[in-house]
Formats: sequence, structure tokens, C-alpha cells
Amino acid sequence: MRRSVRLGGCMAPDMTDEEIAAALARVETCLGEERPLDAVRDLQGILAVRPNHPMALCGVGRVGIQVGDSTAALEALDLAVRQAPDLLEARNARGVALQNLGRLDEAETEFQTVVEAVPDNPGALLNLASLLAAKGDYSGAEPVFAKILDLNPDDPTAGYNLGLLKLVLGDFQAGWRRFDLRHRASNVGLAAVTSPQPRWTGECRPDATLLITAEQGLGDNIQFVRYATAAAARVGRVILEAPSPLIDLFRDLTGPAEIVARGAPLPDHDLYIPIMSLPGVFETRADTIPWDGPYLHAPEDRLTHWRRRLDTSDGRWHVGLVWAGNPDHKRDRDRSMNLADLAPLTETDGVQFHALQIGPPADQLASVAVKRPIRRVFHTQRSLPDVAAAIGSLDLLIGVDTALVHLAGAMGMPVWTMISKVPDWRWMLDRADTPWYPSMRLFRQKQTGDWGPVIEDVNAALADFTKSKKVRSESGST
Repeated sequence: MRRSVRLGGCMAPDMTDEEIAAALARVETCLGEERPLDAVRDLQGILAVRPNHPMALCGVGRVGIQVGDSTAALEALDLAVRQAPDLLEARNARGVALQNLGRLDEAETEFQTVVEAVPDNPGALLNLASLLAAKGDYSGAEPVFAKILDLNPDDPTAGYNLGLLKLVLGDFQAGWRRFDLRHRASNVGLAAVTSPQPRWTGECRPDATLLITAEQGLGDNIQFVRYATAAAARVGRVILEAPSPLIDLFRDLTGPAEIVARGAPLPDHDLYIPIMSLPGVFETRADTIPWDGPYLHAPEDRLTHWRRRLDTSDGRWHVGLVWAGNPDHKRDRDRSMNLADLAPLTETDGVQFHALQIGPPADQLASVAVKRPIRRVFHTQRSLPDVAAAIGSLDLLIGVDTALVHLAGAMGMPVWTMISKVPDWRWMLDRADTPWYPSMRLFRQKQTGDWGPVIEDVNAALADFTKSKKVRSESGST
């Protein structure tokens, strides 16, 4: 006869050890297939009869991580570790939750604990290596990634992340080769390429039509579309797939004979290549990045419209501001700031600031105190040719790492990009310029999350910028 336990005045059936093991196996399957909500019923069943069951509490924590609630996950994992301090699954998951919450030192401690217990476990090593890279400890991360690849040379996630590390260090030759593993890496989540044709490897095929497929964000496509011209010199015809917002902006590019929207049926082609694989095909080094001048341009009629609308001929310097990116970006917490962080810039004399934000970040304009007003440029979503024309009407764009700084750079506009201490790979390390965009200047955090010194540097540079422009203007040049 099955025993029962009392829950809040009701009787609930107990579970045998075999039943609990079977339920945990189902939970593991659900989590392995990233179906976290399907695991909830079994976890509730276990905890109803065994409230402190460490593996069930660990399962609750892992569900929390997968649904994006790392705070709740950590609460459950703390309980699990309290019940079973040596439960490595809980320690590992706790490290993931802590990393998601930005508590990197604590996360490193957890991952080190797991690696010390299972030194040849690729999953534990990968978590530690990725955490070290996220902290900017590249010298610590590199041998851990290398150890994973010694254990499993075909591990795409370790290989891809080692490629990113090589790129940020400026070792493009080693970086591009491993960067191509991103389509199989577990921490990227790219959609599978749907082309049935062979992949292009850079060979000359004057008889062939090449499809360049879009991938990742708008900024990525803006940055790498420059390679379409070089690709067109090696094949008979280039078809460019692009995110829909970029199609009109890309129409005047040299190289593509046709542009299609991402997700639309693919036209006939003989070869394909993802757009972010083009630098590797052309064996790009930092000193061979293609740049023959601006390759994206705002329509002249829209430029005229926005110059008039923004009144940029009033004798002041007109500076655009972008302080936040897409909140769904996995590194948005690191790259975005609040408008209040930029408020000191408004003390600069002779400057009219223009906010190029849309959405909730733009609402901060109503509540942040600034010395001089910041004009809100866009109240609704605008086409990218319109955005390009607004940017092209300004003297300077100051922004965080978003698609708009890529757009300004591709247009050859003066643009200052504020970079987190641990940068995206494309900005490399310890340099105030970038070979990707000659008109761009980089301002880097010295401490993670601390934008104050960055704004001080930008403010000083802005004072010099406005003075130098004034001197050039008075001398008859701009």
C-alpha cells in the first residue's frame, strides 16, 4: 500500500525512489531538449513529497535558467547546494546563474570547483573557459579551450569560442578558421543555412551565381556587406540576401546584381556563403580590411529633408546620441547605458544634441535632467535610409555598440563608439581606432560597468572637436 504525506492539510501520495529516479530522468530529457516548462510537473511532483530533494531543487534552478529567470534559479540552486554541497550539477548550474547575473567572480569559483572535481569533463571546462573569456582573462581562457579541443578536436563550441578569442587578440588568421564553426556552436543559436548548393570557398567562378546569405544582426550585415564587391570580381553574378530593413539601404552597393529579403524563397544560385564568412575567404588581416571609402549612402533627397528638419545650418555643432541597443541582445547589459550617464556631455557649449533612440530608452528624455535640451529625432520607427539621412545631417554621432554606429562608420561619418571593458571581438583590444571604419574612434571602459571615465574622456574629446571644427570653419575649410 502506497504511503501518503500531508501537504497543506491535504494528503499527497508518496513516491518511491524508483519513481523519483524516473521523474528526474524525464526532467533531464526535457532540459536537454530545451523544453523547460515540460519538466515542471515532474519537479513539482517530487518536491511535493520530498521538499528538500537536492536534485529536484537543482532541476528547478536549471528550469529557471532556461526560461531566463536566473534570480529565481539561484534561489533554488542555493537550496540545493545547502542540502548537498558536493552536488556538482547544482554547483555548475549555480555558476551559470551567477554568470547570467553578472556576478562573474562568484561564477568562476563555482566552475573551478566543478573542474577540480572532474578535470577532464568538456562541459565543465567549457563553462570555465567561457567565463574567463567573458571576464577578459584571455590568457586564462585560451589553455582551457585548448584542453577541451585536445579531448575532443571536433567540439564546435570550444572551437568557435577560441576563434573569437583569437580575433579579439588580432590573430585573424587563426580566428577566421574557427569563426566558421559558429553555425554549429551551442552558444550562438544561428538558423541553419537553407541553401542546397555547395559552399563557396573563394575560387574564381565566372560562370556561377553566388548567394551571400544574411546572418545575425543589422550591424553585422552592415559591417561585412563591403565584401560583396570583392566577391563579385570572382564570380559571374552575386545575389545578396539581407534583413528587410537593410534592403533599400543596400540597393546602391557595387557588386550585388540582386537583393532579396532574408526569409524569402531563395532564387536560383550555384554557390552560397554566409556574409560573415567572407573575411575568412579573403584571408583578411587587420591591415587588409577592405576600405575604398564610404560604401553606404543616404539618399540626397532625404539628406536635404533632414538637414532642413534638424536645422543643422544654425551655426551650432549637431551631435547625435545613442545610449542603448536592442534589449534582446545577449550582451546588451554590457554595451548599453542610461541617458543619465550621458548628461555631462550637455554642458558643452555650442552643441545641439539629437537623440536617435526609439522605444523605451527614448522615454528617458522626459525624466533625465540635462543642462541643454536634447532633441528627440524619431518618435516612431523609421526606414534605415531615413535614419542614414538623419545621421548624415549631423557633425558627429556618439553612441554605444549598436547598428547605428556601424551605419555611421560605413557612411564615413565621424562616429565615436563607447565600448565595454570586455569588448565584442571586432573592436579588438587596446586601441582607440578600428581598421573596420576609418572615421570611427573608440572610447573604452577601464572597469566593467563603469561608464563614468568613458564619458569624461568623450567630454574632453568633444570640447576639442568643437574647437577644432570652429578653427577649420573660420579658416574656410571643414
